[in-house]
Amino acid sequence: MSSGYWSSTTNANNTNNAWHVNFNNGNVNNNNKNNNYVRAVRSGKCKLLSFESVYNAYLDCRKRKRGTINALRFEADLLGNLLDLALELQKGTYRLSRSVCFVTTRPKVREIFAADFRDRIVHHLLVRELEKIWEPRFIYDSYASRKGKGIHAAVDRLQQFMRRATKSLKRPAWFLQLDIRSFFMSIDRHILYNIFAEKLDTLALPELPVLKWLLDTVIFHDCTADYYFKGNPEMLTRVPAHKSLFHVPEGKGLPIGNLTSQFFANVYLNELDQYVKRVLKCRFYIRYVDDFVLVSPHREQLALWHEKITHFLSGRLALELKAGARIRPLSDGVDFLGYITRPRYRLARRRVVNNLKNRLWEVREELVKTKNIGVSKVDVYDMTPEKVWKLQQVISSYLGHFKHANTWKLIHTIMQKNSWLKHYFFFANGKLTQRFSHKGIFRGFRSQFVFFKGRVGQAVLLVRMGKYFELYDADALFAHARLGLKLIADARNMKWSAGFPVRLLNLYIERILRTCRDVAVLEESENPGVRIKERYISKIYMMAAQPEGYARAGMGCWTPKSLEEIGR
Repeated sequence: MSSGYWSSTTNANNTNNAWHVNFNNGNVNNNNKNNNYVRAVRSGKCKLLSFESVYNAYLDCRKRKRGTINALRFEADLLGNLLDLALELQKGTYRLSRSVCFVTTRPKVREIFAADFRDRIVHHLLVRELEKIWEPRFIYDSYASRKGKGIHAAVDRLQQFMRRATKSLKRPAWFLQLDIRSFFMSIDRHILYNIFAEKLDTLALPELPVLKWLLDTVIFHDCTADYYFKGNPEMLTRVPAHKSLFHVPEGKGLPIGNLTSQFFANVYLNELDQYVKRVLKCRFYIRYVDDFVLVSPHREQLALWHEKITHFLSGRLALELKAGARIRPLSDGVDFLGYITRPRYRLARRRVVNNLKNRLWEVREELVKTKNIGVSKVDVYDMTPEKVWKLQQVISSYLGHFKHANTWKLIHTIMQKNSWLKHYFFFANGKLTQRFSHKGIFRGFRSQFVFFKGRVGQAVLLVRMGKYFELYDADALFAHARLGLKLIADARNMKWSAGFPVRLLNLYIERILRTCRDVAVLEESENPGVRIKERYISKIYMMAAQPEGYARAGMGCWTPKSLEEIGR
């Protein structure tokens, strides 16, 4: 390890104006640390624990996490927190902080332990160093948590294996799909640490003691001893015992949710990968976390491999395969990573499709409400920007998944059956675009009004103007004729305008709806905008299906049909 950190400047005229940290014994001399002439300068050979390394690990850690509360708290005193963390690591006094525990329900009920932000920095520091050693040792066809890999690359590779094994469908072939029972909860921490130690001991690394110390600290940390639960604690009772760290034997299990756990899982099962490729000589083998597939033109060979893998996992890694694995022909399709993959094509997994349908149903229940106005039913669409953005993220994630399969007809069927989505989005070329999103800058209020009026069509557009809602041009003429509002000419560069106080909004919405006209409410945003105040559609009120026994008469309400019309 490095001997220490020291600091001084030529302006000090005194080399005693410095502070020193000895990494070998942890002693700190900081008598002159606050001297104006003193600055920190790195010295020694242990680059792993240098401030530069900790800072770079922080930059990796904050990616896509900078807006989280823990990241913001850490960044509030960034330099001080990074210096404290670096010094704790250098002195060997670093200890993991309290974790945050919560339970997710999609796609399955899972118990998650998320490390504190400063601990995640250490995770990045450790994994980044270990990846340099282990990445060249991983097999090509391990696809989880690795750069340039991932779900879609794994499915593409599996389809490639299918074509090779069948010689482009000229001969039959079979596959064996295996999964490890309660994988993360079954990982033996001592075996994991020994896998690292055995390999590291063969390498002449100056950072070897530091790496082994950090591995020991992270691997054997019991996050169930000190944690904060986020959410309803009763959710923990829904987690099966064999899937929870609270019920695993001592020395077993890794928390789901940490970068280190994902990397450790790859290192742990790299032992299996090497066995399958180098001992069993399986040419067509692919693994994603604990789900792996073997393909062969010889069914008997797959049966033999199954037996040998079972014994290897039990004896070497203390793992157990899930029961029920069967050898099946490739023509049946492989249910792997959300797709049903066959040599010629692939489909989205039925459970994934059903998950999307259920999500859309749940969102519609939240966003679209139906109310009665006289004999009419009105659908009220909540257009709050945050909710629309969230809905777009959900659908786009599924569309991103579907586009890697033969799902054109499926996607269009789902969109047709959920016709309410057309009030929120345009759908073209497999992409969603928000109906009321404007990417450019409005030159003035009139151009803003024309844009939103064009999007809501025949609906009456109520525009928020401070303490009033105003209607313009044709809508203003309608409001004057049917609602009795005062008509004003040449206001806000519009031909006609009319308005009413904000407190009367619900009253006038109902009065407009009773004339069988749809209504859209354009609210003011808190953002002042570049040229004019930003606005957004907050709600749309649309007339629902025609009531039985009634007919629509021009601009009037639903009126009863004649007895002869009803009898037909």
